Amino acid sequence: MFRTPRFRATVAVAALSLFSLNAVQAQAHAKLVSANPSANSSVSSPQTILLKFSEAIAKKLSSMKLADAGGNPIAMMQMPAPDAKSLSIMPNATLPPGQYTVSWTAVSTDDGHKMTGAYHFTVK
Repeated sequence: MFRTPRFRATVAVAALSLFSLNAVQAQAHAKLVSANPSANSSVSSPQTILLKFSEAIAKKLSSMKLADAGGNPIAMMQMPAPDAKSLSIMPNATLPPGQYTVSWTAVSTDDGHKMTGAYHFTVK
């Protein structure tokens, strides 16, 4: 019974369906697609920091922070983002030369899944 071609075909279709469903669900998470300043860049003190994600994010549940090389938080102000896929912040003061870390949390409006990440840039 389990070795019939029809049974094997049914099992194969079911397995492919589950694989396809998981692939679609995995793509539903908001991933960072671009940042300004970009990761590992060396820039003048930025007026704003802008992150763009692969899909719309829940603004009230998503955030980003900036810290200096010692891990000390930098005072920032939330800025209006240009679209539903972006977050933007502005330093309260000009950033002195040094390395900075941007940490972010993005919650997808599609599935409510929370993604986190971080990257560095340097102010020259």
